[in-house]
Amino acid sequence: MLETLKVKDFALIDDIEVEFYNGLTALTGETGSGKSILLESLSLIFGKRADQDLIRYQKDKAMIKAKFRLTKYQQEKLSLPELIEIFREVDSKGKHQIKLNNEPITLAKLKEISKVIGLIHAQTDTFNIMDKGLYLDFLDQMDYATIDPLVNDYIFLKESYTNALKEYKGIKLKKEESVERIDFLTYQVKELEQLSLKVNEKEEVDEALSKLSNFDKIKQALQTSYEKLENDRFSLDAIYDSYQALHKVASFDKKYEDLSESLLSQYYVLDEVKNEIYKQLDSLDFDENEFNELQERSYELAKIETKYQKSINELIVYLEEIKDELSLITDYDNYVKKALEKVETNYNKALNKAIELSKKRKLLATILEKNILLELKDLDLEKSVFKIEFEPLEEKPELLENGIDKIEFMISLNEGEPVKILSKVASGGEKARFMFALKSIYAKTHQLSLLVLDEIDIGISGKTASKVASKMKELSKDIQTLVITHLPQVAAKADYHYLIAKEKVIDRMVSKINKLDSEQRVHAIALMLSDDRVTKEAIALAKSLLEK
Repeated sequence: MLETLKVKDFALIDDIEVEFYNGLTALTGETGSGKSILLESLSLIFGKRADQDLIRYQKDKAMIKAKFRLTKYQQEKLSLPELIEIFREVDSKGKHQIKLNNEPITLAKLKEISKVIGLIHAQTDTFNIMDKGLYLDFLDQMDYATIDPLVNDYIFLKESYTNALKEYKGIKLKKEESVERIDFLTYQVKELEQLSLKVNEKEEVDEALSKLSNFDKIKQALQTSYEKLENDRFSLDAIYDSYQALHKVASFDKKYEDLSESLLSQYYVLDEVKNEIYKQLDSLDFDENEFNELQERSYELAKIETKYQKSINELIVYLEEIKDELSLITDYDNYVKKALEKVETNYNKALNKAIELSKKRKLLATILEKNILLELKDLDLEKSVFKIEFEPLEEKPELLENGIDKIEFMISLNEGEPVKILSKVASGGEKARFMFALKSIYAKTHQLSLLVLDEIDIGISGKTASKVASKMKELSKDIQTLVITHLPQVAAKADYHYLIAKEKVIDRMVSKINKLDSEQRVHAIALMLSDDRVTKEAIALAKSLLEK
């Protein structure tokens, strides 16, 4: 249950803190007094997205804080202590804070917690009865613990089907676009395959061609280098003799040892270099045929690179790509067959999950039908007949956003009348009572401890208003019920009555909320029964309502 609600700098609210109690609480006040603003602040505690425009004028931030006492069921389900405090702060720069017992939490976590604690019915919710697209949501919410996992599985499978269908259509489209390319691609494949391209071939050919083009220069350089190493003025034997001379005295000084070792190392290096130069010189040969072939190959490679505006390595990759594309075109039927099989497989998986979901919904629908009728009997609609009709499925059902089901709420509100579409035959007051029944069932089914109703009794009057008030009173024995109402019958049935009014404080209007005592309640209810002024008759009637 909600124990306290503190609101600061939120719309017309300056700074209020209200204590709430078990049972039925009525919140009354003139239109525009701030009743809905109080509800809006509580909605933020229940996970609604914050609107910075609701921060009080000339203030930097708004704050809402609520304390709840959880039932044992809620404590176990949420793994939370009995007493919790939820804090939300919204500032003008768009920064938001959400805390649970002074520890930061996410908006998703807040919604998860509030879903187990209570439910808020806003005025606009009653109009949802007019929207057939929301009926499945009403049904699914009655057992979201069972339905939500099935819906999530279905959505995943439907996404796989959608992707497979997209791929299939893409292959068909590509075929249509590519048929004209067969001759062109065939020509390109033939041209590139005839060249027998190799990775890095252009660089290797150009390097070999460069060597042959500079044959004389290379030969002269090798010859000169070798002769210099064989020259008497530079003798390898002299280096070795020098090494031996120093080696003999190496034991007398570490420097002599280092020098001798360095000489020996250089001797071996130079000897190896000289031998390698000799080998290169000996193997050097100018092959005119090879030179001509390399020139021709280099020209071919350069020409094909220019033609395709790609390097040889890129052309090798491109060749494989166009061969695959050509294969796709020429083997189109096989590709289409495989893609279509994938579409059908994924469709059937999603469909099977949707059928499983639909069976659960139909079982849930029968339970909801019975529960709705039980509730309506206590709301002056005892002759009602209510049915949830599932539209017949086509041979191959369309995979919708959340399954294959389309439902309609059908109702008969008068004895002997056939069931008709609820949104078309129900009056405003009847729709309000139907929504109250729906919310009551939801709250009891999910063992909520708080139900907040904003003018759910709109369009109701007379003895029906008394029955609705009695139903709210009965409901509040198990679930703390807060009702924003304009009905004196409901206000009179309440265990607690709060009056919300606007006052002018330092040239600004401020919403105030006060818990009324017995005498104040009589006056407030009498005012609800009067037009402009409280009459003796209204006071007498107010007292009579409070005594019932």
